[in-house]
Parts: sequence; structure tokens; C-alpha cells
Amino acid sequence: MKDIFGYVLCVAIAILMAVMIDGSGGVLIAVILLVALIVSVFYRNFFSKRLEISIDCKHKLLAKGDEVEVKVSVRKLSRLPSPIIELELETSQQFSPKENSGLRFSIPPGQDSIVVPIVFTADHSGKSFIRLSRLEIVDFLGLWHKPIPLPEENTLINTKIMPRVHDTGTQAEVIRTATDNTGFDDNEEETSETAVGSTGTPGYEHRVYNPGDPIKKINWKLSSKRSIYMVRLDEKLSVTSQIFILDIPILPDMKDYSCQKADVIIEGALAMLAMLTQQGLETDFYYYIGKWRVMPIKTLGDVDLLAEDLAELTPCSPTDRLPKDAVKKGTSLCFTTIESKDTQLAEELRAYRNVVYIVGMNSGFDRSFGDVWTCSEEFEFKHVN
Repeated sequence: MKDIFGYVLCVAIAILMAVMIDGSGGVLIAVILLVALIVSVFYRNFFSKRLEISIDCKHKLLAKGDEVEVKVSVRKLSRLPSPIIELELETSQQFSPKENSGLRFSIPPGQDSIVVPIVFTADHSGKSFIRLSRLEIVDFLGLWHKPIPLPEENTLINTKIMPRVHDTGTQAEVIRTATDNTGFDDNEEETSETAVGSTGTPGYEHRVYNPGDPIKKINWKLSSKRSIYMVRLDEKLSVTSQIFILDIPILPDMKDYSCQKADVIIEGALAMLAMLTQQGLETDFYYYIGKWRVMPIKTLGDVDLLAEDLAELTPCSPTDRLPKDAVKKGTSLCFTTIESKDTQLAEELRAYRNVVYIVGMNSGFDRSFGDVWTCSEEFEFKHVN
């Protein structure tokens, strides 16, 4: 608008000059301004069909915190200099531009193309994209912008960003709660009438806990009686897996969706998995990408593979809010991004039985909702009393 106003002002001054000072000089200036406008607009329209543009990047699978350099390639099908080219890249919530996501430039004569890098930072995990959202040619006078159609196959990059796996150390309360779901039964100290362990205690063979022993083999009942941790030595006893479910639903108003809050829940689940695998505990992890999937987690390597799989996670609302086969197996831990204000989604979860909920801080849930734990941004888990 400022450019148009300036151009009109120049024409008005030329006309005023022709009327009041020098008729031929003022007319000449007005004609030059008019010819310049016509040539500028014609040149802009001429070049609008003689540009080719594409964007690309080297890596499409990223980790949080990575920087990705997107190369914008513009090619002109003419030896003449190009008009002013303006373009802008748009990304999903997971990215932020390192400097500026828009460019303004011209391709000089004798140069066929130009490649311009724009750098973005991967701030959050999940399925994501980078695309060219605006491409316009501006005439040399800067008066009018002409949008150029953008073919999606050359101007869209689909990317995936992996969540981090944090080492949170050993959180005793979490480990103790997890072992409540294992195949060991602390109430049954005897496996046969003749079985006597090295401690003289009838039942499983036991010994005093040593650092590095799997936490899952601690007999909590016997340990509380003796005021010292006692470990079972029966290797034949089967142990059931923990059951984790990741719940990232579509919110009624997706403007309320926060990648930051989702990352806390996703990375909180991965942190707890890492913690449990270090103690020898196994987990079946359920997550939804097109369909409910399950991945057995036995080692830290499995946790890393899961993080790579979760790089393409997006909010979704499957028909079955939680997988039926997981809920039927017994008590499961549901990591969810919903808050108490999401009334309908919360009621859907409340309908399930034998579910422990892990939610974000300040989510608004209390004991009236069920067995609730909170996960902080430092990935500390606390039971809501």
C-alpha cells in the first residue's frame, strides 16, 4: 500500500509540474512513470510462468533438538534478470525457524538458478512437515504481488521427529508399584513342603539383595519382616509383563493441543520404560499409528526402537479408546495427554477398569478419577493422594 501511495504521489507531482511549471517536462515524467508501470507489470506476468521451484532436505528422520537445513531451489527459464521473488516456508508445530522462514531476492542475468538454505530446529516429537506456503513475484516498482501456484510434490517435505529417552535414575516408588503387576506372589512363601532356602526360610530360595540384582525378584513381604531386602533365587518362576498404553487423542479444539505437553507424556513413558528395563522388568507397550500396535520392551535397545517408531505419532481417536486385548490382560498404565477439562475424553477413560493413569502436572485430575500419577517436566512420577 505504501508503494502504491508513493507511485500515485509521484504521478500527481508530475502532473502538477506540467500544469504549473514546465508542461513538457511534467508530461515527460508522467509518461516515463506510466511506461515504467506497464513494463514492470508485463515483466512480472512474463516471468510468472518461467519459474521452477522445489524444496528438499538431507534428513527426514530427526531427533529432538536437531537442526534441519531446507534448501529452496529456484530456477528461471530465461536469461533475463528475474523480478523480485518473495517466498515463505510453513512448518508444523514441532519446528521453529532458526532465523527467518521468509526470503526476498532476485536472480541476476546470466544465472539460471539460485539455492537458498533456511534452517529450522526440531523442538518437539511426532509426525511433522515443512512446506512452501507462499511464492509471489513482485513487479520492479513493488506495486503488485502475483501469487504462483505451488505443486505439492515439489514443495512439501514430510518429516518425523523422535522423542528423547531420558535417564531419570531409579525412582523407588515407581519400581515398587510396577512389581505389583509381576508374576511373583509375595503372599505365598512356599513352593513346596520341602523347599528351604539358604536363609532357612521355607518357600522360594532367598538371599540378601546385592546392588545390580533385578528389583523384580525382591520379596517385599519377606523384606519388610526382616528389615532388609531379600531376593528370590528361583529362576523358573514366570514373570508377567507390564502393560503400558499411550493415549494421545484428538482434542475437541485442536488449538488447545500442545506439543510440549504431549512430549512430557511420551517421553515420560519412555523414561519409565528405560527405568524398568534396567531393573529387569519387561513391558508390552501399546500405541496407535493407523491401528493399535504393541511392542515388547525387554532392553534399552527396544526403548530406542520404540522412540523411532513414535517419531510418526499424531493425535488420533480410534474407535476403541484403549486396546481391548491390553485392558483384558489386567492392570495397565495409561499415559494420557488429556486434562480434566476435556470432559468427554475423560469420561471415556473412566469407563475402563484396572487402569492406572499417568497425566501431566496441573491436569486437574485427583483421586476421584481413579488411581492417578503425575509426570513432571523433569520426569518425576508422583502418586496423587
